[in-house]
Amino acid sequence: MQYVTKPCPHCGKELQLPQDAENIVCMYCAKPIHVKELLSPEPGENYASLMEEAERLLADELFLFPVSISEIRSSTYPEKFEQYETLFRPALKAYGLAAAENAAGASDRFAGVLLDRFFRRFEAEGIKKTSDTRLFDIRYMIVSFTIPSILKQKTPEAEALADRFLEKWNAHYPKNPLGKASYDSINSGFRKKFCFITTAVCSSLGKGDDCAELNTLRGFRDEWMAGTPGGRAKIGEYYLFAPMIVAAIDRSGNAGAVYREIWEQHLSPCLDLIHAGKQEECAAAYENMVLLLERKWLS
Repeated sequence: MQYVTKPCPHCGKELQLPQDAENIVCMYCAKPIHVKELLSPEPGENYASLMEEAERLLADELFLFPVSISEIRSSTYPEKFEQYETLFRPALKAYGLAAAENAAGASDRFAGVLLDRFFRRFEAEGIKKTSDTRLFDIRYMIVSFTIPSILKQKTPEAEALADRFLEKWNAHYPKNPLGKASYDSINSGFRKKFCFITTAVCSSLGKGDDCAELNTLRGFRDEWMAGTPGGRAKIGEYYLFAPMIVAAIDRSGNAGAVYREIWEQHLSPCLDLIHAGKQEECAAAYENMVLLLERKWLS
């Protein structure tokens, strides 16, 4: 491994930085250091002005975008997304030009600016607890509009920005993590209306898409849960986060064992509750399952 001598950007003490590392902690002041940013070449003279332009072009509407989860479905999502992405596009274009001169620095700085703008909304609206339902609305907006708009640019710089923003968010809210999804994957989920987690589990266990277990859970979702107060909002959350959970599990290299554990600890008991007529208990158990899986696989 090769090392480069650089002063710590926080305390100024001299450090030997491993070139291949992403992040380290200073041995003197214990503060985190983003190694790639510190070792990146000095940006060109246009970098500062381009970053300032990108920040100036961030419209307030991007952080206050009116999103009602009960109104977002396959017929309305494409139009809403186009409105949001159009607002975001000028700032992302300026960011892309800045990132061409200093990729690591630009992604870290711009991700921090985006996060700070959302934090300003939290402060303005008095959002202090992670249990506040308004935080879910903002998470929903970020996952379904902000991140997909960034990824829509289809450049390495945009990918780096999405990754850095999610890294910062998940470090700040480890119990309310966010995952990365594109517009196409989200829109596909709205159209198909799959029970993503249960479908993946049943498929792993050799059960068909039309098996009794899946049909029971789909019926519970569509005939009981959708008719409860807040039920459609919870179903909307599953449509957004469940595909990302399944993708993370599939990448783990141990998907079969994970799905069997989900079946034994969560889904099989949920089915027993449905058959016993205990729908409310099933809804609480399923919601707890999704929350646990979000924290484990999206953080």
